[in-house]
Amino acid sequence: MKIVTAVITGDIIRSTDIEGDYREVLHRIANDIRDQIDQHFLLDVYRGDSFQAISKKPEQGLLMLLLIKAGLKREQTEKNKQTIQWDARMSMGIGKLANYPEYNNLSELSGEPFTRSGRSLDSMKEKNKEITIVTGEEEQDNELKAILPMVEAIVAKWTTAQASAVYLFLLYKDITQKEIGDRLGKTQVAVSKSLDISRIDALIPYIERFETQIQWTHQK
Repeated sequence: MKIVTAVITGDIIRSTDIEGDYREVLHRIANDIRDQIDQHFLLDVYRGDSFQAISKKPEQGLLMLLLIKAGLKREQTEKNKQTIQWDARMSMGIGKLANYPEYNNLSELSGEPFTRSGRSLDSMKEKNKEITIVTGEEEQDNELKAILPMVEAIVAKWTTAQASAVYLFLLYKDITQKEIGDRLGKTQVAVSKSLDISRIDALIPYIERFETQIQWTHQK
């Protein structure tokens, strides 16, 4: 029986300007996702600034993609009197695989979700996009094409402070603003302001809708 999976293929934006180990940061994010969302989540960094991740919970795919975004955007590099916020261009493909990989060496694997994710990422630079999702379901893909530019526009404005608060808010269910503040060394008021300005409240309904759609269309 084939397994429905989500594959995220990405590359670090302006990687040559980043001072710091983004590989380590990506693996820390992957550990958090394994601990809180999908124990089977795998992430592989290859070709320097490229990475792939795979999950057995495709309905959580948008959530995991946004966690990677927020997790990277918490970091920044100061170079030549310029602040460079870390970020990644990512494409997610959803589809079936005969077998789920057991180890992190993902770059040599193939199948529906890998093909959809990889092909979509290849076309993103010329279209100036940072987030795409391909499911193989025409109606769903058309909706994603309409909605994701709005998601991308919201995420693009996250500051490091906002991304730090959003990351914890998305990662831990039922976490309070005070608990987020305790983890970040900030007041509840500061956390509330960061979350309000981040507009994460506008994204949550669509994250939930995406989960429902994938469950119905791909996991019947």
